[in-house]
Amino acid sequence: MQKIASILKPGGALSKKMANYEFRNEQIIMSEAIYDALRNNRYLIAEAGTGIGKTLAYLIPAILIGKKIIISTGTKNLQEQIYFKDIPILKDVLNVDFSAIYMKGRGNYLCLRRFKQFNFQPSLTSKSDLSRYEEIRQWAGKTDTGDRLELCNLPDDDPVWNDICSKSDLCLGQRCDAFGTCFITRMRQDAACADIIIVNHHLFFADLAVKGTGFGEIIPGYDAVIFDEAHQLEDVATLYFGMTVSKYKIEELIRDTQVALKSAKINNKMIYQALDALAQHKELFFGKFETNRTRYQLKEKNLDNDVMREYSNILNNMELISSILINLDNKTEEFSACSRRASEIKNQLSFIINMENPSYVYWCEIRGKGIFLHASLIDVSDELSTRLFKDVKSIVFTSATLSTNNNFDYLKSRLGLDMDTKELLLSSHFDYQSQAILYLPEGIPNPNTSDFIEAISEVIERILSITKGRAFVLFTSHKNMKDAYKRLKDRLNFPSLLQGEKPKSFLLEEFKRDVKSILFATQSFWEGVDVQGEALSCVIIDKLPFASPFEPIVEARIESISISGGNQFLDYQLPSAIITLKQGFGRLIRNKKDRGVLSILDNRILTKEYGEMFLKSLPKCPITNNLIDIEKFFDE
Repeated sequence: MQKIASILKPGGALSKKMANYEFRNEQIIMSEAIYDALRNNRYLIAEAGTGIGKTLAYLIPAILIGKKIIISTGTKNLQEQIYFKDIPILKDVLNVDFSAIYMKGRGNYLCLRRFKQFNFQPSLTSKSDLSRYEEIRQWAGKTDTGDRLELCNLPDDDPVWNDICSKSDLCLGQRCDAFGTCFITRMRQDAACADIIIVNHHLFFADLAVKGTGFGEIIPGYDAVIFDEAHQLEDVATLYFGMTVSKYKIEELIRDTQVALKSAKINNKMIYQALDALAQHKELFFGKFETNRTRYQLKEKNLDNDVMREYSNILNNMELISSILINLDNKTEEFSACSRRASEIKNQLSFIINMENPSYVYWCEIRGKGIFLHASLIDVSDELSTRLFKDVKSIVFTSATLSTNNNFDYLKSRLGLDMDTKELLLSSHFDYQSQAILYLPEGIPNPNTSDFIEAISEVIERILSITKGRAFVLFTSHKNMKDAYKRLKDRLNFPSLLQGEKPKSFLLEEFKRDVKSILFATQSFWEGVDVQGEALSCVIIDKLPFASPFEPIVEARIESISISGGNQFLDYQLPSAIITLKQGFGRLIRNKKDRGVLSILDNRILTKEYGEMFLKSLPKCPITNNLIDIEKFFDE
């Protein structure tokens, strides 16, 4: 253990390599606890308050332990920071020979087979598509990784990339002509030899889901896992342990089958008729689920005779398409893949529409022009136990926000951590008593009343006039965000940015560049955003972030807890909201020199008994309901 302390102590190996190095004793405590858990095959939950330096605290023992370790992060950005910034520093500091690789989901990599097909008949609808295609074509001829990260000008939702990237349901595996030069294949080969594999939660649980089917793996075998931002695990596991069928999924199947038929010069009248019929019945079927609600639970009333008739037509055509493709005389691997996809979609749609398994909630989501039917697990703990905990002897769960009411009971119950687990609760080393102030205005109407937005808009305007902008204004809904922005944008004397008008990365750069700017945002800016310095001196939160009880998965979990005799509010809704609020607070103070005000505009934190639990979970700092105190704070 002395070695870790000697690396992290003042004047130690790390301080000699890092500019502006800050010693934190909590970092040593955390790092040594992780080393002990990895060495003794134990589970550890470690909450590391903002500024402790948890990334280096887990990377050092992960490297020193000499085992094959998975580092799973909440975002691709953190993955890239670890691989491109932290790992090179530690290679220079630690006297250890180790190799590291980072893996991302298939959609981040070029598929050579699909790109070859696309080149044969490019589908380009605009000059910008043509320009990006030419850039991609030149890049494809020289890239070593196939990672879209290298294409700096490629938009997140680029349609060309969607037609040429790797997709699991389109992959031919070893039967593909490009298998030997495939970027995914090479990445997996490198990962098999690496000591440290850096992934994100989405890829990690996609791998668990694939392993659960018995058809291969994405990530090679490992000895231990370290989950950073572990408070996200339940939501990500829910996503990958369920299933989804959408209009897009069926449209892609139809299009890919047609391309494969034309490429092979197959002129089978029956299958073309079945594809046309599938396209027609797909539109009629999904059109039956259109409502003014964007997300709702599926009930028997949603599955009337018209829906079931179109559902039956879809299944029949899927069965026919799959059967014809698999029995073609000159069958290719593309036909086999399309046949398999048709069977999988048919089985998934049957599972969702029949709604027979009570462990799942069945629900519909309307997103833009897309309609998605989902089956999601209500409780992921059994699946985690079966797929993960029984096989992996050592797991570290860490984040700045894992505890509620100074314990980890909520996290352990949601993930099903009933084994012997060591717990470590480390407070931030920041001095919140001098660096922050919490403003809780009195007299604001209840958040559910019609005059709430107008009332908080006036308060927001007064706060921002004192802070001179420099603020995140965070909302729990897009509606409140847009309403407040509309009321305030012409009343504020500072540049105002609105989430959704530009990509997230562009908004952040613009916010940092103009020190007086204000960003109106929702959930995606509550966590994983690091703005240091005076550019962010104020965080205003409109409401306590309780998840809507009408969200299908939340609604189902509330019902399940009530049926089992639990307290839905204390066991689920309250601790979930506390963790989200702590994430929002965490945006404010990012280093020892930061100073700022947090304001919560929800009177329930003052009037309800549970308000005290929110306050106890936040870092201790001065609390006021007087704007004069904020003026004094900034005058200092």
